[in-house]
Amino acid sequence: MGLHGGMSESEWEQLALDTLGELGWQPVHGKDVAPGSGEREKWEDLHIPSRMLAAMRRLNPEVPEQYLQQALAEIVTPTSNDAITENYRLHMAVAEGYRGITYIDHDGAEQNPTIRLVSQDPEANDWLAVGQVTIFQGEFERRFDIVLYCNGMPVSIVELKRAGSKYADLASAHTQLQNYLGLFPMAFRFCVFTIVSDGITAKYGTPFTPLHHFSPWNVDEHGAVVNPGDRDAQGNADTAIEVALHGLYTHDRFLDLQRSYTAFDEGAEGLSKRIAKPHQYVAVSKALAKTIDAVESDGKAGVVWHTQGSGKSMEMELYTNLVITAPKLLNPTVIVITDRTELDGQLYQGFRVSRLLPEEPQQIRRRSELRDELSNRISGGIYFTTLQKFSKTGDEKLSGSDHPLLSGRRNIIVMVDEAHRSHYDDLDGYARHLRDALPHATLIAFTGTPISFDDRNTRDVFGDYVDIYDLSRAVQDGATVPVYFEPRLIKVGLAEGVTQEQLDEAADQATEGLDDVERTKIEQGVAVINAVYGAPARLRALAGDLVDHWEQRRTAMRPLIGAHGKAMIVGGTREICARLYEEIIALRPNWHSPDLHQGVIKVVYSSDSSDTGLIAKHRRRASDNATIKQRLREVDDELELVIVKDMMLTGYDSPPLHTLYLDRPLKGALLMQTLARVNRTFKERDAGLLVGYAPLADNLQQALAEYTQQDQQNKPLGRDTGEAVVLVKELLQGIETMLAGFDWRRHIVPRQPKSYAIAATATANYLRSPETPGNQVAEGEEPLRSQFRQTAGRLTRAWALAAGDPGLADQKWDVQFYEEVRIYMGKFDADERQANGEPVPEEIELLLSSLIAESTASGEITDIYQAAGIPKPSLSDLTPDFARKAQQARNPHLAIEALRKLVAEESGKVSRHNLVRQRAFGERVAELMIRYANQQLTSAEVIAELVAMAQEIKAEAGRGQHFSPPLDEDQLAFYDAVAQNPSAIDVLGEGKLADIARDLVTVMQRDIRTDWTVREDVRSRLRSSIRRLLAIHKYPPDKAQGAIELVMEQMESMAPRYSEQRRAGS
Repeated sequence: MGLHGGMSESEWEQLALDTLGELGWQPVHGKDVAPGSGEREKWEDLHIPSRMLAAMRRLNPEVPEQYLQQALAEIVTPTSNDAITENYRLHMAVAEGYRGITYIDHDGAEQNPTIRLVSQDPEANDWLAVGQVTIFQGEFERRFDIVLYCNGMPVSIVELKRAGSKYADLASAHTQLQNYLGLFPMAFRFCVFTIVSDGITAKYGTPFTPLHHFSPWNVDEHGAVVNPGDRDAQGNADTAIEVALHGLYTHDRFLDLQRSYTAFDEGAEGLSKRIAKPHQYVAVSKALAKTIDAVESDGKAGVVWHTQGSGKSMEMELYTNLVITAPKLLNPTVIVITDRTELDGQLYQGFRVSRLLPEEPQQIRRRSELRDELSNRISGGIYFTTLQKFSKTGDEKLSGSDHPLLSGRRNIIVMVDEAHRSHYDDLDGYARHLRDALPHATLIAFTGTPISFDDRNTRDVFGDYVDIYDLSRAVQDGATVPVYFEPRLIKVGLAEGVTQEQLDEAADQATEGLDDVERTKIEQGVAVINAVYGAPARLRALAGDLVDHWEQRRTAMRPLIGAHGKAMIVGGTREICARLYEEIIALRPNWHSPDLHQGVIKVVYSSDSSDTGLIAKHRRRASDNATIKQRLREVDDELELVIVKDMMLTGYDSPPLHTLYLDRPLKGALLMQTLARVNRTFKERDAGLLVGYAPLADNLQQALAEYTQQDQQNKPLGRDTGEAVVLVKELLQGIETMLAGFDWRRHIVPRQPKSYAIAATATANYLRSPETPGNQVAEGEEPLRSQFRQTAGRLTRAWALAAGDPGLADQKWDVQFYEEVRIYMGKFDADERQANGEPVPEEIELLLSSLIAESTASGEITDIYQAAGIPKPSLSDLTPDFARKAQQARNPHLAIEALRKLVAEESGKVSRHNLVRQRAFGERVAELMIRYANQQLTSAEVIAELVAMAQEIKAEAGRGQHFSPPLDEDQLAFYDAVAQNPSAIDVLGEGKLADIARDLVTVMQRDIRTDWTVREDVRSRLRSSIRRLLAIHKYPPDKAQGAIELVMEQMESMAPRYSEQRRAGS
């Protein structure tokens, strides 16, 4: 297959259907399965009951027909109006079978069969790919591009946009699906995942997944990376949509994803749904195969190295489910081990809310409990514990005896999170204890950072790598974002007799043993660090710089995430954390609150009753610290800053967390794990930021040396913000060149904030106007308005990273002005989309939220009419006098946009059931705007035309009253259909055409019973009825065929509404 350019949306759809046909999904058109065809029964339902029942008969031949029909009725009847609740219920019915039927068989025995809906044998299933599937409910009618069916269940939906067309991108496709989900929640209850594509790119996710968590499918059947456009030996290349279809819709893969790689969680906020990304699917599949081999051999299943933030916890969850349910592994016991109590709790909580796992996990809190559980179990069980629980008792240490045997079983899987040399560094360490306790267990490790080159012991324990997903690939796939490094070193004053080497050693000691049990070891070196990093003058300088930096950073992030977002501050000791808090609230007293649920800043660390002074001030119960952690995850919570020492550095996930202030010289794996706190994807953010107040540059370089060659070259973690500073300057120069023909600064009057907004809207008007040089370009070239949007968007992202650089202080207001212009352009784009009936993507929604940001004193202009400099009119206000005022508006292009919006909205209201008038108004507005865009009309002429059209629309609502007797909306629609022929009006007159229209409504009401829209025999008879009706009324025969087709099309658009009304009245 070759690359495809310049294709229409329908051609992309046909390409997708052809590809699905090659994969074994029978391609058909939506009308072939519409209600009345013997397939779908209702317009508001997508499923096909007849195919579902046929599959149930094939897969459950032992169950009597009447009980299969009863089961089908129960399965398809919603038990909730909530889409995800229904999606979970039906997922379980598909994955595990339906067990809701009980009956007495011929022998008098009670039967409670597990009724299968899908077979794991692809050949036993019925696969269908349907294009252009119409759904109708109430006043809402929509059409899905492609719906895929397995055994009559609509299991996947594809939404396609045409690459290169205005607003046709992934965001638009995703927003459209979210719009459908809101309108028709039950249409998505069988849906496993959706695909969105603009022809250039394609991504998939569940119906409930935010766009920033959608993923490309970019691997082949062996897990090797496939990039769209790569050519094979024959010189052919696949598009992104073809790669995705081949990856996701081969029958075996689809069934695998549906059954074993889809996970539901039920947390405090209700149900959520996730589906494996390709790197997760590949790694878990490999890990399962390696485990089966290792159980039968040396017990070393290997190491999965998938970079932090790419979904390692989900991989461990999927893996646990698969090994427990794998027949060859004989229902094994799974032991999940971490090296810290905090990590143990975090990972356990993730497993605890999972609906995927076949049994509830247990958290082991004491060594004796671990020994009891493992000694007495013969199979099953999911246990969470820390590595330290495998230590020996005091008596065992004194006697020199080995760790006691806990179980000699082979069906035990030990899964270790973050296995590194510090935990497996000697022959008498925890690895030895594990082997003594569980000599025949199989060990596997999942790590977010690489095993050190020198770390031979870890490889000896677990084996070699199973799969690697490095930093660069995670960023390339959009699984994570890069993290930039901004050094803002605040120098330390070394006390007499203390060398830099001794300081580093003290810092290392303070980070070695991170479990609460080893408190004494943790606190080694604290006095040295407090004296140096905690010097009063240094902390005061640190607090001042940090506050200034954060206030700039949070403002710059608002356009990207719609809020300030969050930051984490890492201090060297608990005392430093507590004292830094005092310095910060001294500068910003309103950030402080004693209430756990209020305040902009908090401190989180481990503390007990032995602590005194400032350290004790932040002592809390674990549940209270958990509350703070949760607040930091919630983007709209006022909490923005959390100061920590050790807690939350690893394993903690907060998507709105975008900035890390590090005042502690971390090294190696812990440094990289800590950096990963800010590499999560979230909304429009495309980078995280590390601000280094401690010396970190060399540590970063040394840590990256353990990574892949690709990572060392690309530096996805630790890129220099100097790159962003240079980029800001380049982008500003580029925008200045774009605006060379418009002096926006002349509109700004000192001490008049309103003038700032006027300048911004005037600039937006200039950039969007077709009359502006640069907006008239050849096909395939970017007009000036698009160039600005893209460049200003890049500037916003670069500024979010570079705003703290003192060398850019003079550019601050220019950057914020261009961002304001971009926001207004987004507002006007949103108005245009809404007027055209198109959903507004999240990116534009985020821009609109910035209209009230505190970044500028721009006034309160949020309305396109106000921006244009004209009052907001009603239809009755649109008179020639209003046209003259609009022609003199300060922003005539915006006045045109405002009037076009009003005309589109009002015409849509008065002609919603009338195809002829819809098209007439739509085509006239479109032609008018095209002529304006091509500079064939001046702005004054366009305004006059739009006002005249508005007067016509105003009269439209009462047009049916001119007939005797008056015509209702539907009769008027048919009148317009037969009156399209001017000769018919001349020959028959309006009165006779009105009689034809009334008779056509009668025919419609009579024949709707047969749902003729999908039966060609009925359609043929209907055409004959219309032809006879026109002949009886002596309609001009030369135009009769065109009138018949137009009438048929009008009837087809009304059919779902008539069908709904008839069913409601029956």
